[in-house]
Parts: sequence; structure tokens; C-alpha cells
Amino acid sequence: MNDRELGRRVAYWRRRRGLTQQILADRLGRSISWLRKVEAGVRSADRLSVLDSLCEALNVDLQTLIGEEPVRSGTVCIDDAQVEHIRNAMERYALNAGPGDLARLRRQVAYAWSAFEVADYDVISQVLPETLENAQSNHAALGTEESARLLAEAYQITSSTLRKLGEHSLAWLAGDRSMAAARQIGDLSLLAAAGWRIALALLSMGRAEPALDMLVGLANRLSAESDTEERRALYGHVLVQGAMAAAALGRHPTVRALIAEAREAARSVDVAGNYHWLAFGPANVTIHEVAALVALGEGGLAVEVAGGADPSALAAMRRERRAAFLVDVARGYSQWGHREEAVRTLLEAERVASREVRCRPLSQAIIADVLRRTKGPAPTDLVRLAARAGAQA
Repeated sequence: MNDRELGRRVAYWRRRRGLTQQILADRLGRSISWLRKVEAGVRSADRLSVLDSLCEALNVDLQTLIGEEPVRSGTVCIDDAQVEHIRNAMERYALNAGPGDLARLRRQVAYAWSAFEVADYDVISQVLPETLENAQSNHAALGTEESARLLAEAYQITSSTLRKLGEHSLAWLAGDRSMAAARQIGDLSLLAAAGWRIALALLSMGRAEPALDMLVGLANRLSAESDTEERRALYGHVLVQGAMAAAALGRHPTVRALIAEAREAARSVDVAGNYHWLAFGPANVTIHEVAALVALGEGGLAVEVAGGADPSALAAMRRERRAAFLVDVARGYSQWGHREEAVRTLLEAERVASREVRCRPLSQAIIADVLRRTKGPAPTDLVRLAARAGAQA
């Protein structure tokens, strides 16, 4: 590896760890001028003792720092160190808050949501710690309805991200924190948005029964107070999540009833409203119906339902949601015994949002399942996809 490539890697991992050049230089016991030259590739840092110090300061192993694969934007996933940064931010309590800055916090929360919509988990993991800390300090300083709302939203993004990446207990805690913030201002919509995230975290931990109970309770509450389109969108979304919990329990009739009710709710919601970043509408219901059918082991029926989805509505959905849908369709094909279609659909999902396929434990498990179900030599495309995702049969 030449000095320029090593410098690029050092700069990349420094930024990913949220470190300034001054902080990293201090950790290394070097001057900031030395570090700048290393990152620019005009000073060598290839001595083993220097590399060891860099690895320790950046919390990466040597192979990661000097490996043969170049660092490419869009191909990295959140790692344990980044999860730990998020955990640390959640463990801090803003007891001595400074002056609030809601305008900046609004921008941070909106940026995090935007990154989530395109499944850019690496970016999210970098911005979440500071966003959480700012949300906590703003609410401690101001104690207003808006500061509570933004705090609740920051925890919602955190919960959704961590659940997708397999950090289920931490996702549950973030959801619980979001609900606590929502309760402070008595906002039913925020309570519902926090509640279904708690339920999904419970579901991911194998606690389907309490997850379903919570979702049914939320649906009943929202149904009684569905006087706005926002509430109806949340009501419908809670119903489809309830269908997922019912599917985990193998309750076919409950799944059908909840999906039917959600489809009815979707008729009275304008998907363009994108309430709570859900983009709830008919296509959203279909996506969850497919996921529920796959969870029930009805792969063939799931593929049939997916084929009836409105292509234009799917194309308009956020990339994270479309890629997750395609992963579910691929799982349906695999259950149905159609290996080639499963591989083709997984590759399509990767093109839509690569991290949704490569970074999510669920997606990795589905790739591994397709590999296991393959009779004879696995297709080259599937083998390469498994390597990119770190999936093993």
C-alpha cells in the first residue's frame, strides 16, 4: 500500500470515528502537522509501531486499516465502535445544559431521517451521537413542547436504526426514551410513533405476544381519536406492524384482519403527507402484507401479492423501504423453491440500497438461507453477494 492510500484510510477512519485531526493527533502524541501530512500522503506512516498506534487510536484492526480492498463510499456498515458511541450518547444526561439551539437540532434530526430513508446506516451512525446529545441538552435547557418533540424523534431514529442492525435491546431502550419524551407533552401521535418502535424491538427479541398486545392497544387508542389524516396514517401503520407480530405467532386470521383494516385506512390517507416519515399508503400495506406472508411461510402467496403491487407507487417509496420489500420478495421466492428469481431479486435490492442488503443481519440471514437451499454449485452472483454481505450458509 502506498502512502497516499494509507493516508486516505487514516482520514476515512478518523472521520468515521467522529474525531478531529487535533484529537487524533493528541491520541497519537503527534503534532497536527504530522497527521495532516500523513493523511495527504506526503509523509510515510508505514512503520509497524506507527501503524499499531493508529489502529489503537482509531479502534480498528491492522487488516482493516491496510487491507487490500480500497475504502469505497457506500459499501461500509456500522461497526461495534459506532454502536458504542450511540450507547455512550444515550447514557449521558444533560444536567448542566447550555443555551438551546432548536434550529440546528431541527436540521440534525431532518438530516438523520433523510439518511435513514436511503439506508445510509454509516452516515446515521456518525450523526446520531451528536444529535442525541444536542436533543437532550436542548430539552434540558428549554423544556418546550418542540424540544420534547425533537428529543422524541431523535430517539425514534435511533431505535429504528439499531433494530435494523440487530441491536434489539438498545433499540427497545431508545423507543422507551422516545415514549417518555412524548408523554411529557401528552402527544398521542408521538406516543404511537414511539410505541410501535418499542413493539418492533420486542418482536425482534422474540417477544411477539407483548408486541402484539401493545400494537393492538395503540390501534384501539388511535381508532378512537383518528380525527386527522396524521392519526389515520399512524393507525394504519400500527395495524400493519400488528400483522407482523401476529405472523410471528402464526395467527393467519389475525394477519388477514389487520391487513384488511390497514388497507381500508390507507384509502383515506394521502401518501405524499409522509407523516412521521412513514409514507403510509396502499403500497406500504402491500409491502407489509408480503413480509407477513413470508413470516408465515407462505412464500408463493407472498410473491403473488408482490406482483400485484403498483409499480409507480413502489418506485416513489424511499429506497430503504423498497430494498427491504425486495429482500422479502427474494425470501418468498426462496421458500417457493425459485432460486434464480431469489438471487435476481436480492441483486436488485442491492442496487436499490446496498446497505439494506449488506448491513442488515436479517438480509444476511436470507442470503445464507438461499445458499443453503441451493442444490449443486451456487451461482457466481450469489456467492459474490454473500461475500459482500458477509453471509455464510
